[in-house]
Amino acid sequence: MNIRKQCDKLWADAVRKKAGGCCEKCGTRKYIQAHHIFPRTCFSLRYDIENGVALCRKHHLYWAHKDAIDFYNWIKTKRNIDYLESCKMRQSKNDYQAIKLYLESKFREDL
Repeated sequence: MNIRKQCDKLWADAVRKKAGGCCEKCGTRKYIQAHHIFPRTCFSLRYDIENGVALCRKHHLYWAHKDAIDFYNWIKTKRNIDYLESCKMRQSKNDYQAIKLYLESKFREDL
């Protein structure tokens, strides 16, 4: 597995761990996936754990991706969207080794 895929997996694992392995919308523990609040194409936010929300497959694919306005309104009640001010990880280049180290360090902390 290349380092980018390792970083993607570590990010998703950290998002799920932070949510206690539950869908943050309905609470189920089945088929939990990590969803980016702001698109992962924005590299400076792609690996920011605060930019993730754990959702079951149903809410990820058939709600967050299909009804962006409702999802955004919901996430505003669950997260401080101003987190952009306090994000610790800002990358202007694809430094996957640094990102991998950051994500691995999150598992040594309580999420």
